[in-house]
Amino acid sequence: MNRLTLAVAGSRKTQSIVDACALGAPEKRRLVITFTQTGQAELERRLKAECPPGSAPEVLGWFAFLLSHCVRPYLPLLFPDRQLRGLNFDGKPVGGRYATGVTRYFDAGGRAYKLHLSKLALDVLKKSAGSVTDRISHIYDEIYIDEVQDLTGCDLHILEQLMRAQSTDLHMVGDVRQSVFDTNPEDPNLRKYRGVAMLNWFALYEKTGLLDVSQKVETWRSNQAIADFSDHVFPAEFTFASTVSRQDATTGHDGVFAITAADLPSYMRQFQPQPLRESKTIARSSNLPFRNFGKVKGLTFDRVLIYPTGPITKYLTDGTELKPKTACGLYVAVTRAKHSVAFVVPNPTATGLTPWSASA
Repeated sequence: MNRLTLAVAGSRKTQSIVDACALGAPEKRRLVITFTQTGQAELERRLKAECPPGSAPEVLGWFAFLLSHCVRPYLPLLFPDRQLRGLNFDGKPVGGRYATGVTRYFDAGGRAYKLHLSKLALDVLKKSAGSVTDRISHIYDEIYIDEVQDLTGCDLHILEQLMRAQSTDLHMVGDVRQSVFDTNPEDPNLRKYRGVAMLNWFALYEKTGLLDVSQKVETWRSNQAIADFSDHVFPAEFTFASTVSRQDATTGHDGVFAITAADLPSYMRQFQPQPLRESKTIARSSNLPFRNFGKVKGLTFDRVLIYPTGPITKYLTDGTELKPKTACGLYVAVTRAKHSVAFVVPNPTATGLTPWSASA
């Protein structure tokens, strides 16, 4: 069976995978896949800590999965004289996007270009006429994919093939609102389903009965005020169920605030929030210990302070809709906080947020 759980930030998505592996039938053979190296390390740590001794499932990155289970075993079906010798992570074929044949996929040393690895894996998978998915089903009974929203381009075609095979139970978890990473940024395939629009791709397969989709709307991280704010950062065309907070601790400074740059030193001393920004081009002259939005996905802080971009400032002051990619970054940043979020803006009273002043 193919299952997808779409879950809000702080809903313990990754923990649901750990629980399923730790509490599931011990005889089941399991594989857990995620995209980022940070995610892989975290999954391995938690699975080893919570699964019975010796029973923790195998954890692979998405590209390692493609190399090990899609490309390597059946590559001779596509290129009989080619032997896979590793992954060329940064290189590009001499002919660029117009390269064809073996030179499109492999460098002179026999390493597969990461740039076209997903297309290579898809070509091999199709050429195998079901052998790839059949082999996988003989190795694993269950496959879990964490942060499934990170898959794009040809990776979605591969995901479709895995779902259609229905030979291994496939469990996926993710949150399209946290689409800040991308397995294939340069892949032109299925661009209309990138980011938040991936919801439409899931809906296609849900309608056919190939995919069972459920939602988790409870967060154990952010308080209700932060959850409510996060629910409204996306354009009106996207309709998400309201987030329900199960975190009800009170600290005396709870919710979403706006402050001026002049009040920043006092605010930092009093509340010690984690400063966040979209990229290093924002607030260049500041010596705060910033982290970028994309680097904090999966982390939790008591409080965060956000230096907004121009578009985010306009959203805060006059409601101008954010582009989906910008909204995703802001959503990730805001939902890192348990108790408070503060935005540094020229005019706090223009935002509709709670102003904070050192002199108040």
